[in-house]
Amino acid sequence: MTSILGLVLLVVLAIVGKYIFEKIHLKTGTQNFLIYSGTLYLVIGLLLNPDLSKIPELSIFRKNEFFFDFILGWTGFLVGLQLAIKGIKRFPTKYFGYSTLGFLFTFLAVMVAFFIVNPLLNIKLTKLEILLLSIVGGMSSILSVGLLSRQKKIHSYYAHYLQFASAFDNILGVIVFGLLFFAYQAMHLGFGSALLNLGISLLLVFLLAQFYKYFNKEFKTFEEESLLLLGLILIIVGMARLLQNSIIFTSFLFGFMIVNMADTKKILLTVQEWEKPLNYILFLFIGLYLDIYIVNYASVLLIFLIAIFGVKYFVSKQQIKHLHPNRTNSNQQNQTLWGITNISMAMVLDAYFTNYHPQELKLLSIVVIVYYITNVASIYSFKKAVRK
Repeated sequence: MTSILGLVLLVVLAIVGKYIFEKIHLKTGTQNFLIYSGTLYLVIGLLLNPDLSKIPELSIFRKNEFFFDFILGWTGFLVGLQLAIKGIKRFPTKYFGYSTLGFLFTFLAVMVAFFIVNPLLNIKLTKLEILLLSIVGGMSSILSVGLLSRQKKIHSYYAHYLQFASAFDNILGVIVFGLLFFAYQAMHLGFGSALLNLGISLLLVFLLAQFYKYFNKEFKTFEEESLLLLGLILIIVGMARLLQNSIIFTSFLFGFMIVNMADTKKILLTVQEWEKPLNYILFLFIGLYLDIYIVNYASVLLIFLIAIFGVKYFVSKQQIKHLHPNRTNSNQQNQTLWGITNISMAMVLDAYFTNYHPQELKLLSIVVIVYYITNVASIYSFKKAVRK
């Protein structure tokens, strides 16, 4: 099987899955979460993982790194689209304050916890690995909030805030992640070289956003619009890889620029059609690289879970109490958004593909496990509170 044939197979699997899953409607939030998050594709990726299947021929699926990078670029682009200035103005100012404080408090709490226990671990984490896990801990799952809202498991006045907060703290996470990449470059290449690489990236992203703003008016069909948008993202991804910048952060900047420059209706039409297939391929790639032999990292996994559950329970309780003090009862205070976002897994892959550190694959396995545990726990906590 050639690399191109393997790539075509992945795309076909994702597109077919999109249309099949749109017809599936399950009763429980957990079942819907497992279906719509892309769990089936994660399992397929595990079956194709040459390290786990012990079939060397399956390594062909890992030879499409340019497409892996594109999926990461698409992920960052989607986050950037959520930062439309006109759109976010409709949210109350206090939402921004509570969400920012929640992200920063969780980020700092997870970071402090790891710095305290790190000397006691049998395998020490580097400072950058601790910071990466801290960023991941501060980000929330948009998918679980959406599913809970549609099933009316969240009171409407709180759902409005949670939908905002889960999107906004992902934006904050990607920005901090970009700064982390800059710090890594500054440590290894020097501050001047890192600043130059970042400046070149920003300039090219701005020029391509201007290019899109001008030429998207000339394209009338969905296919033409898709080719233009996907082609520009591919250019940005290639540039980010060449300059060793974060693919997710660089493409995030592109999404932010064009959503505030161009016709958002055409952009959203393209995004709606491609979002699910490419997200499914992301999960398939995660399965391809997942390392399930994380016995030595079991202590890191446990500490990470304890930190997230403890800190996010406290943060959610305070946010519910202060957002609507006259409309909050004890049951609603038990509703906690523990779930971390799938973007966090893409971040770990972004770091791995740039630096090729084997330990980062261990972090990927940890983040995947925490992703499922925290999201299922979050869905369960909301359902339990509603039943009371």
